[in-house]
Amino acid sequence: MAKVLIIDDSKMMRTVERAMLVDMGHEVVGEAMNGLEGYDRYFELKPDIVIMDVTMPVLDGIETLRKIVEKDKDVKVILLTSNTNTEKLKFAVEAGVSEILFKPVDEERLRKTIDQILQRS
Repeated sequence: MAKVLIIDDSKMMRTVERAMLVDMGHEVVGEAMNGLEGYDRYFELKPDIVIMDVTMPVLDGIETLRKIVEKDKDVKVILLTSNTNTEKLKFAVEAGVSEILFKPVDEERLRKTIDQILQRS
């Protein structure tokens, strides 16, 4: 079981992701509506894994990841995105993302990805 923080500007996506994670037996320790709020919640809650959207207001997912990595190089982040811009995804890899999944993500794919990240830790 992992403690997970969800960062996504879409309430509907946060609700769907929360339901999947709880169904898998994980604990959702918090949610955030944008990258800046997510950055603060990360250090407040200290989750095992962050599931984060790429495109968000205030601070996007890649900039949020960069800011977190500056203070915690061991952060585990799954970026969920519908953005197929390879340049943007390259920046995510350079910033230190653990995995990138494309929306809509199915529960089994998410389960396998989380399991792989936990096994690497």
